[in-house]
Amino acid sequence: MPVRSGSLFVLVATLVGTLAPTLTAQSTSPQEPKAPAAAASTPPAPEPGPNEQRFRNLDNTFELILPKDWRALAPNEARRIGENPNAPATLCLAQPRAFYAVGPVEAWLAGDFSGAWIYVVETEDEWYVEDDFAAVLTASWQERSERTGEKNELSAIERRPVGVQQFEAVVAQRRCTPAPPRPTVHSLDVHSPCGGRQLTLSFQCAADAFPRWEPEFQRMLASLRFARPPRSKGSLGDRMWTPILTGGAVSLVLLVLYKRRQRLSRG
Repeated sequence: MPVRSGSLFVLVATLVGTLAPTLTAQSTSPQEPKAPAAAASTPPAPEPGPNEQRFRNLDNTFELILPKDWRALAPNEARRIGENPNAPATLCLAQPRAFYAVGPVEAWLAGDFSGAWIYVVETEDEWYVEDDFAAVLTASWQERSERTGEKNELSAIERRPVGVQQFEAVVAQRRCTPAPPRPTVHSLDVHSPCGGRQLTLSFQCAADAFPRWEPEFQRMLASLRFARPPRSKGSLGDRMWTPILTGGAVSLVLLVLYKRRQRLSRG
């Protein structure tokens, strides 16, 4: 029986709800977010250059400067892209205010995945960066790899200040090889507390294009500005699982759908 886009979204919501209970469905009605309120000690935000824009998320908790033609991917658009077996996995599912890609959506809808994008995961509560952050992060991705069958290789794991306000974050490079025919993706992952919430920004592109895109990713990251500073301490081990398991649920669903389509085509 063919897989309908509606049943796919229900399946994803079920998996995400089971593995990451802090994620909840949000309204997708368009709205104009207001600018984050700047603290007295916050440096001024950089101004967008030619063909650039100041992107803000729907909850108005962070902003950064991105190419002018980039925007957040809508759930119905993600389902359309997911029908293309050559599309990167992170472009195939979206839930506003929870997990979604930001990039050249019109190009993706036309089947062009040669550019770069950001995969955003927003969750409730912050985690505190402990001294064993590198080991915790590596173990978390290893567990995800075992669950999903994809391969995640981490490198350059460090704790450093990021963005305009120089708030501390865990930064790592990651090479993700999913089940064929989905392409291998290289990313610069940034895990940062965000005024009572946890934010993961994964700057992604095709693996062979990462050396060319990395300087641009670092420039985008330097423009990152939060509406509020970090405010609480929690366990990195506890909080890291939500974005990783969310991505794991997405990968599992795509793998199931790909295998089912293979069976249907052979039948």
